[in-house]
Amino acid sequence: MEIHPKEPHRLNDFSGVMRNVYGPVTAVKTIYEDEEGYLVIISLPLVDLQRVRVSWRNNLTYGIIKVSCLSPSRMPYIKRLDRTFKLADPSSEHCPSGEFIREIPLSTRIPEDANIEAYYDGRGTVLEIMVPKLRVEPEEHKVRVCLRPHLGSNNLKLT
Repeated sequence: MEIHPKEPHRLNDFSGVMRNVYGPVTAVKTIYEDEEGYLVIISLPLVDLQRVRVSWRNNLTYGIIKVSCLSPSRMPYIKRLDRTFKLADPSSEHCPSGEFIREIPLSTRIPEDANIEAYYDGRGTVLEIMVPKLRVEPEEHKVRVCLRPHLGSNNLKLT
């Protein structure tokens, strides 16, 4: 059994425990993909669901999904129903209260006319974002062929 001197001994009883993490983890994400697009799943505990904003942009080689939220976590007091609770955990693992932003890079650009959809799951703590992929196959575009305006039908000479 491996023991880390500065960690509580109970951490060794769990799998999937993050070690060497600098600060709290916010908006934990997982990205899935198929031929048509991406499914980005983001965990948003302790956020004001009415103030979550999703936007996107492209750089030269890839697209970026941006999620902005307002978190009321780590407040000194929190009200639930008719009770008021005082923060008792000096080492809370949730992000500090206030606005936070998470930018998620994708492996391809996002189409300029993309219809991106974002939904909360039934519990309201997970945000799912559907992002279409940019088509990678070359598209053929038609080009209109015509005479230059200054050349009339009489000025056209074949040699």
